[in-house]
Amino acid sequence: MNLSEKTQLNLLEGSQTNNLDSIPFDLTPIEMANLYTNSALLVTIMGFLKEQLWLQGKEDNKTGNNTSYRDFILPLFQKELAPVLFLKSYLLESGAKNIKKVTKNSEKIEKKVISLIIEKSFKNQKDFIIQSLSNMKELFIREETEDQGLRLYRTFDKLDDIFNLDYEQDKTLIVDPLNKERLYEGAGVGVQSGYSTILLALENIDLSEKSRIIDLGSGYGRVGLVCSLLRPDINFIGYEYVPHRVKLSNKTSESLDLEKTLKFITQDLSLDTFKIPDADVYYLYDPFTKDTYESVLKQIVEISKRKKITVVTKGNASNWLNEIANDNNWSKPVYIDDGNLCIFKSCD
Repeated sequence: MNLSEKTQLNLLEGSQTNNLDSIPFDLTPIEMANLYTNSALLVTIMGFLKEQLWLQGKEDNKTGNNTSYRDFILPLFQKELAPVLFLKSYLLESGAKNIKKVTKNSEKIEKKVISLIIEKSFKNQKDFIIQSLSNMKELFIREETEDQGLRLYRTFDKLDDIFNLDYEQDKTLIVDPLNKERLYEGAGVGVQSGYSTILLALENIDLSEKSRIIDLGSGYGRVGLVCSLLRPDINFIGYEYVPHRVKLSNKTSESLDLEKTLKFITQDLSLDTFKIPDADVYYLYDPFTKDTYESVLKQIVEISKRKKITVVTKGNASNWLNEIANDNNWSKPVYIDDGNLCIFKSCD
């Protein structure tokens, strides 16, 4: 058991004496990242256990069985609970009646770690984020490749606090119904691709050194920030229609010392005068109306005729790309992240 795991166990066990605020000050950013991801994960796991217990109770009522909590939870350590195996004895002893309490205490630890790291230097924050993302990637890959019921999609959204992604600014956003950009008025975190989507995309695309990624409709910059932190050797450009999103994205990029390879640009992508630069990868999170899709994708097809490209789509954007892939003899798309993420590659 490493230091962050011991700290989490001590904090949970010490919750009986209101000891949740006593996170050691000498924890490194890496150890704090491990504590954060484990705590956030435990919150999701507790929700999963609560749901599965309810289902087990319904099944027991049908069959006349009376499954004990120990018999219920032990098999789950083979799959869903394997990442928190170090808490096995604690979770067994806590029992079903304390699921709500464990959830609440884990949320407090998660929140406290975030507040502590925000007070530290940008260098420490950067180290914290990179380690958190690395931990998250392992968990998302595990979820993607194993048959399990645990779903982690929104588990680590509090990482946005370190990125200072202030979605509240969108509350004043007024959308013109005739606008050719899909702006998702008041959508908050919903305007961003999930961390699982971004990390799984990075894992499944072939990026050589100095590759360029262009995000067409970059929102608050989550995709670019994650990619640039984990792959500082690549260049990333995000185009976004909403100025306050671009301003915030660039501010975060600068604070994390990423501005040499990461930049966000305010751009109306529906304009005929906008020409998409050449890149190795294009990312689209269903950002456009029909007219803009037709204009943007026409340019992407032209680029694909002179160089091999990868197009990563999220949501309904894949419907547009399927037709293009068929018409241009691109390779068959790869679907991951429960089918939400689709990766297209043009032919050589």
